[in-house]
Amino acid sequence: MACYRPAGQDFYFACPVPELAPFEISGSQPATEAPPVAPAVLLSRTVGWVGGEQREVESWFAPPGTLLKVAGGSSFYIAPSGRAIVRVEGTKETAPGDSGLPAQLTALDREILVGPALVLALALRGVWCLHASAVIWRGHSIAFLGESGQGKSTLAACLADAGRPDWRLVADDILPVTDSKAGVDSWPHFPQLKLSMQAQPGPGLPEHIPLDRICVLAHAGKDENPDLLSLASGQAVEMLLRHTAGTRLFDPALLGNHLAFCGRVARQIPFYRLVYPHRKEALAKVQELLESLC
Repeated sequence: MACYRPAGQDFYFACPVPELAPFEISGSQPATEAPPVAPAVLLSRTVGWVGGEQREVESWFAPPGTLLKVAGGSSFYIAPSGRAIVRVEGTKETAPGDSGLPAQLTALDREILVGPALVLALALRGVWCLHASAVIWRGHSIAFLGESGQGKSTLAACLADAGRPDWRLVADDILPVTDSKAGVDSWPHFPQLKLSMQAQPGPGLPEHIPLDRICVLAHAGKDENPDLLSLASGQAVEMLLRHTAGTRLFDPALLGNHLAFCGRVARQIPFYRLVYPHRKEALAKVQELLESLC
């Protein structure tokens, strides 16, 4: 039994999960939350990028929890508490020694587990995963939202390179976030699947970091200068709704919780639209603008 603590939450698995190795902890095995026997009811069917290609992804209401199915991979049962993620075949739990499924997770199963299954389980526990990159500068953290191709990962990596010692990478693609009366926190102890194990930023960072600003990236014309524009709270909510991972798998109750979270965060921290041209010489001005926010 392996125990890990990604995004500040404890999870226990029958098989080791290499992608979670940096966040392994010691812990006793909790009581088993077994998969259901009752027939499941389809909640949603969508297509997502998993295992290097577009695959059909389904979530099923499997009382009392949720069953996640990804084409070509194993199914995973997620208990209603979000604490247990159990690999299943039909309604049979996979435990060490079972002959129904291999003892070790396949590469695709691991990506399902640390991708949509973990994202959904965290949401059930009030931890929401943003499609975002993030950096920290002198104790102030900034998250970057944007559509694919807007340069989130590239900007964060450039700011955090060796020539800028005051900047550090926090997240490359997925940023778990929570909110409370004290403010908004990011949880960088989370696997960034697009980075190698050696390049993971999370292990060298605190378990949670206050999130101070969110910037939504927008592409400027080649000859335009970088600029920062404040966003109204309604626009901020829209951006959070659009850029949260896994929402197409949420049931109505979870969608309601997520909407409430987006509203609270939009009122707690400033949002900006960062418009900049994708040319190397513009980066110094982008850095200057971002530092002025802090």
